[in-house]
Amino acid sequence: MREASDLNRLPIFRFHPNAFDLDIFEVLEGVCEACKMPRTMRYIASFYAMEDVEYICPWCIADGTAARVFDGEFCATIDSIPENSIFSFEVHEAESLEVATRTPSYFSWQQEEWRSHCGRPCAFLGDIGANDLPQYLTEPDFAADVNGGLGWDPELLQKLLAKGGDLAGYLFGCLSCGAHRLHVDAS
Repeated sequence: MREASDLNRLPIFRFHPNAFDLDIFEVLEGVCEACKMPRTMRYIASFYAMEDVEYICPWCIADGTAARVFDGEFCATIDSIPENSIFSFEVHEAESLEVATRTPSYFSWQQEEWRSHCGRPCAFLGDIGANDLPQYLTEPDFAADVNGGLGWDPELLQKLLAKGGDLAGYLFGCLSCGAHRLHVDAS
């Protein structure tokens, strides 16, 4: 099997900087189905492809091998920013492709949806609950997400949104200006 030093040389995902802290990978020896190499870490979150793939290593996600070999995507939906925002509604195409084919996704109830800002995909930062909302509500686009921009009742979000709960929140951060965005999903 691959040396344990593999775990000391993990790839960096600019649109998912906390990927190795959020339980979307597990330490498990096996053979990656994309590169056919013995590995020590397996991706366990969403991958959308025609073929059912059981073992993908993080290195094949980072360099695009997994998406290319299996003609798949890790996240199929990248949104645009709220209509009342001053920023562009188009999302940078090459960066969107990087999120779809070279960035691990995150666990969501229905389907992941990647947020964008400043015309770019945001970085996924992690789960967020109702108690975390106030620190971001001074930001106009985050407030728009909470206050009906996502189609959810704002009072419901501010009371019941829970990290990993039945009404779950997902926090994103803009890589250009630092603004935050929210995605909400329910069981």
